[in-house]
Amino acid sequence: MRSVIVLLGVVITLALAGNKVNACTCAGPGTPCESFGSAEAVFAGTVVSARENERRKQADRDEIDWAPRGIKFSVEQAYVGVVGTEVEIFTGYGGGDCGYPFKIGQRYLVYAYRAKDKLVTSICTRTKFFTNATEDLAFLGTLPTAAPGVTIYGTVTHRDVESDALSSDVLITIQGDSERKEIRPDAKGRFRVSGLRAGKYKVSVQLPETFTTWEPQRDVTVSDHGCAAVQWYVTDNGRVAGRIVTPEGEPVARILVSLLDPDSTSKQDNEKLERTDDQGRFAFSAVPRGRYIIAVNHNRFPQPNDPTNAYPPAFYPGVVDQAQAQTITVGAGEKLSDLEIRVPSKRPASILKGSVVWADGSPVANAGLRVSDVTRGESSVPHGLNADEQGHFTINGYTGQKLVIEATSNRPYVPKGNGFEPMERTEKVRITLERPAETLRIVITKIR
Repeated sequence: MRSVIVLLGVVITLALAGNKVNACTCAGPGTPCESFGSAEAVFAGTVVSARENERRKQADRDEIDWAPRGIKFSVEQAYVGVVGTEVEIFTGYGGGDCGYPFKIGQRYLVYAYRAKDKLVTSICTRTKFFTNATEDLAFLGTLPTAAPGVTIYGTVTHRDVESDALSSDVLITIQGDSERKEIRPDAKGRFRVSGLRAGKYKVSVQLPETFTTWEPQRDVTVSDHGCAAVQWYVTDNGRVAGRIVTPEGEPVARILVSLLDPDSTSKQDNEKLERTDDQGRFAFSAVPRGRYIIAVNHNRFPQPNDPTNAYPPAFYPGVVDQAQAQTITVGAGEKLSDLEIRVPSKRPASILKGSVVWADGSPVANAGLRVSDVTRGESSVPHGLNADEQGHFTINGYTGQKLVIEATSNRPYVPKGNGFEPMERTEKVRITLERPAETLRIVITKIR
């Protein structure tokens, strides 16, 4: 039995309010042939009862159960995957979990998929009221007389390149357990292979080096008489590679490198983002055609202990002012290599050793800390770290680094009254590291 992710193509937007989810949007479920080809069960039936799912095993309780409602159907017509006159399908409650709102006594055409040990469905499938299933029933009515076999089809398209310019250089491979087909897309980027045996296939696309696509190989499983559709959106495979070094020519390892749009009004719009390897090398791929600036160490969310923070931000070929940065131009699928960027010298190290104590001077064991590196602006995202059993912590920084630190204890919160009543008080501490070694003491006061 194959396992299909139930909410395929679903984007769920979570907003925490207890344990609830408050939004669900779905991609299109595909044609009747595609939905039939991927479904574990397809049938027409009437809802006779509904129940809550049985208590799950302990090992599964930490996972969200997207299908907690069991819906029992009286089966009128089974097209695939159902034996007998009754079947139970599981779904969610509706709304954020994408559950289908089945009603007792109503008649439906159901497409169900296997998730672990049960059949499930959702609003993201072609499941619908039987009276609204004209198109589906027309397809399903052809099954008794249809020849055996399945069809796999799809498209290969590029936003900026005509499909006929791609088709001669693109090869589609469909590989099954016992058969293999190779085909080139037509002038509109379309391909289709029919008469394949039902089962599992790997469908892959081979592109010229100047183009690339996300997930060039897809796995599909298709039931007899069904279809599977595969779409690839091709982009330019521009490549930009180089090396980050110090003024002395030594490699700078693990430093952040980004491609910026020089015409963007926001300096935060990174087209690409990478870190250098141990030899200071970086490489960007899948770069669209266009003009770019290469920025080094422009980190919006700096980790306070990151040793590369000690290097001042810079731009290609080795300037600190963006107005003086050299713009590079990447053509369609072009490869630029051996670019070298010399960053300014590393600022001297400064080690901050701190302690977190209660008002009476006793240590706050395993205190939690929220540390923000605000050297380059107050919008920095705080990062968490913990003190040890003696309340001690260490931050390996650099001279000139500005930090904002807030500490909390690990005492469990005890409710009091109807609203939130704080149990302790602490102030955010600001410190600028100015010497090779700095010390800091943070005091937490118990309120209750």
